[in-house]
This record gives sequence, structure tokens and C-alpha cells, in this order.
Amino acid sequence: MRTPRILCEALRSPSIHYTNIKQIQHLAKVLRAKPGDLVQLFDGKGRVAAGKIHELTKTSITFLVAEIFTEKNPYQRYYQAIFPYIKKENLIYLSQKLVEIGINSLVIFRPDNIDQSIAKKDARKLNERIEEAVVHACEQSGCNYLPLIKYCNSLSDALDCVLDEAGPKDIFVLDTIADKLSRDIKESDAKMISFITGPESGFSQKERLLMDQHKLLNYKIGNYILRAETAPIVALSKLHTLFGEGL
Repeated sequence: MRTPRILCEALRSPSIHYTNIKQIQHLAKVLRAKPGDLVQLFDGKGRVAAGKIHELTKTSITFLVAEIFTEKNPYQRYYQAIFPYIKKENLIYLSQKLVEIGINSLVIFRPDNIDQSIAKKDARKLNERIEEAVVHACEQSGCNYLPLIKYCNSLSDALDCVLDEAGPKDIFVLDTIADKLSRDIKESDAKMISFITGPESGFSQKERLLMDQHKLLNYKIGNYILRAETAPIVALSKLHTLFGEGL
């Protein structure tokens, strides 16, 4: 059986006392872990350690920790996906898959054309589900860098948030009505690559006007219209290829 991976933000040696109840239940009831079993611990910022379960109770785990080392991020640039709230299960799926193929940051905004199935739901509970899904995706995929997640009330707020971040960046809009294909995106020296995708009903006129005001470049991902939960995944894969990440 593969060695379980566990997010442990306070990574230190020679031992760690861990009290994440959901993770404890998963280890004990699903993976049938027991004292003496090996685990891999990571802090979400690149630091990784081999560990061993020393003590396991219903409320805590004690890990014995060997050497801690830092693993370099395998991607040369910082990739940021800006996408809307969509149907819950599709949003969870999307967040997981973006982590698995190498996203660094998720900026999730409330679109003008929001799906009515989530329009009146408590966003806090949905955000918690997203964060849990992202952690699980890191644990399962071997990603040692936990993506930064930001939640915004509108596309305008999302753009303000992104534009306030330091450093040179390129921001691309991936829209079904664009004239150019994503293969026409040109190489640049920007270290941050951000891309925006829309909801199932598309961007509103107000959102398109906003992006035009910021003079963002528009591209189509391909010749066909993709689902809202598929478009960011395909977009990231294409951008990795265009910028030489060698997927």
C-alpha cells in the first residue's frame, strides 16, 4: 500500500502532536493505520518529512519525524486560475483537478450569471468543501505546495485582488466569443500567468466591459465550447505546454 501523505503545517522534528479529527478518522477507519506505520508529512510550502505513527487515539496522533527537506516547485512560473462559483460538485471536481495538474493559486468569484442552484447557498460551507478538496488533492497527487485560495464577491473584486499582487504578470481571458485561439498566445517574461474563465451562461456584458477596460487579451481555448468545470483544466494544460513546462 502507498505511504499515506498528510498535510501538517507545523512541520518539525523529532515529534509532532496532531489533532485534526477528520484526518485521524481517515487514517484509523479508512486506511486502518496503526502505531509503527510510515507516513509522509508535508507543510504545503515545499517542506517534506518521513514520519512514523508513534501513538494513535480517537483525538490525536503523535508522529516521530526524521529529516525534514525542501522540495523545489517543479514549475518555472506561477499559475493562477480565476473562475466563477458553479454547481457544487462540479466546483469541487474542478478545484481538485487543477491541483493535480499544477495550479498555484485559485481566485473564485461570484459571477453575474450565477447558477441558481448555488445563488442563495451559504458560500462559507462551500468554501470549506473546496479547501478540504484541495488538501486531499495535494495529499493524493504528491503536490507539496498548497495553492493559495481567494474568494471574491465579483469579477471586479477578483481583478482588483490579482492586479494588486506584486510582480509582472500576464492575464488572459478565455472566452467562447474570442477571435484568436489559445495557441496564438505569445511567449513572455512574466513570472505569473493568470487566466479567467466564465460560468455556464457565459460572461455578462458588464463583465466583458470590465475586462475590456483592463485591456486584457481574449482567446478561445479551442474550436468547441467547453463546460465551465472543464475549461480551466484544459486552459492550464495548454498554458503549461505553451510556456514550456513539459507536461
